[in-house]
Amino acid sequence: MHLLILQQGHYLESETIATILSQRNAEQEHINNWSQHISMCASAISPPPCRPPPAPFHHCRLLFSHLGLSGWEQRRKLHLLSKNEKLLRELRNLDSQRSRETHKIAVIYVSQGQEDKNSILSNITASKEYENFIARLAWEVELESHTGFLGGLVPGKASGVTAPYFATSFTEILFHVATRMPSDSPESLLQKTRHLGNDEIHIVWSEHWRDYRRDIIPTEFCDVLIVIYPLHNKLYRIQISRKPEIPFFGPLFDECIVEDKVLPGLVRTTALAASRAKRSTLTLYQHYYEERARSIDTVMRNHKEATTFEEFTANVYSPVQPPSPFSGASSISGSTTSVQSTASSNLAAALIDSHQGRSGLRSSSAASSDNRANRGD
Repeated sequence: MHLLILQQGHYLESETIATILSQRNAEQEHINNWSQHISMCASAISPPPCRPPPAPFHHCRLLFSHLGLSGWEQRRKLHLLSKNEKLLRELRNLDSQRSRETHKIAVIYVSQGQEDKNSILSNITASKEYENFIARLAWEVELESHTGFLGGLVPGKASGVTAPYFATSFTEILFHVATRMPSDSPESLLQKTRHLGNDEIHIVWSEHWRDYRRDIIPTEFCDVLIVIYPLHNKLYRIQISRKPEIPFFGPLFDECIVEDKVLPGLVRTTALAASRAKRSTLTLYQHYYEERARSIDTVMRNHKEATTFEEFTANVYSPVQPPSPFSGASSISGSTTSVQSTASSNLAAALIDSHQGRSGLRSSSAASSDNRANRGD
């Protein structure tokens, strides 16, 4: 009986193994057959080739139309400009104007027992907590290669090698960190004092047991003083002192307690708000976008051409490109004037005054007519 049961068990096991092997072989054969099928092979996809525009100034006209500027209702807001060297010079000056709000803020480190200016400004090292705060306040940039706002620092050994810098789409902040500036000579110490003393906003990290005094670093500026005192359990006491004429700002306020995680962001935001509050008290102060808008209005007022809507549309959608001064001049033979112009990638070549080109063609036609009249044709 037991022998019969064992034989049946071996038979069932063999049948099961055979069935599994058959299924595996069938699946493998199916995979091999379909792996070469065209529907199972993915073809490589490449980007479409770059095609030249169908006509000159095609993309300019397309952008002009997509922005909704080609309608009659927009005519009073748009003007053609007389394109000449003076216009190009003013446009270059416009490009050199700052397009973001800029601020420079001083950061000073006070170690334990330091109560005079020389000892405080001579610090070139600081505590680990202070360095972590600076690292999260902004990112380090090399002054030699930095192309943004420098806050009056000169690339070289006199101003240090790096400086903390923070920027957004509309704002640039450079922090004059005392521990980043050299102080190994009387001249460098004097330069450091001037940079820090001329800043309107001072951030002081004080590890002294006594409160920081405003007169330790005497200066006519320092309209707002933000002092950070480390406490236990990664908490910090904030002390804010401002001159009477400075309006209130935030988000931090005097004698508040802040946690370590949010300290750098809140201090940076408060310093930025304090700098803006200070500038709001200046007489006739203008924001950067107001200065650029005034410059643009000046360019439009000085170089605006008086044209009809038909001439304006024709010049936008089918501009006349006269000969470029960089690629050659027109050639005149006999009584017929032929203008030969070549396309140039230079921006100045594309901005040459089309009105001058039309005037030259009209004068050439008039000269040709006079010659025919003199010959009696």
